[in-house]
Amino acid sequence: MTIISLNITTSPVELSGELTRHSIMQITKQSVKKLFLPSSTTLDLAEITRIDTAGLAWLFYLVEQASIGDCELSFINIPTKLDNLIRLSGVEGFLPVKK
Repeated sequence: MTIISLNITTSPVELSGELTRHSIMQITKQSVKKLFLPSSTTLDLAEITRIDTAGLAWLFYLVEQASIGDCELSFINIPTKLDNLIRLSGVEGFLPVKK
């Protein structure tokens, strides 16, 4: 079983573990909704150990849900593996990344 952890009680919100097609199913819709309660949320990806295309698609899903919920979502500490996947997928500039 793949483990993913979403710590909503911290600021920025910490996401750790594997962000894969198996692990994203563990994240509840309630947890995702809590992400967008404030008007601005930053998601820290420093502790992501593995990511696949489903994980990348889930991050885009979060961007879409934040927009619907009128929340400004941004990402920090993009792991090299995610950065490479973004480039290989041709979607540079689509995730709101803070440097």
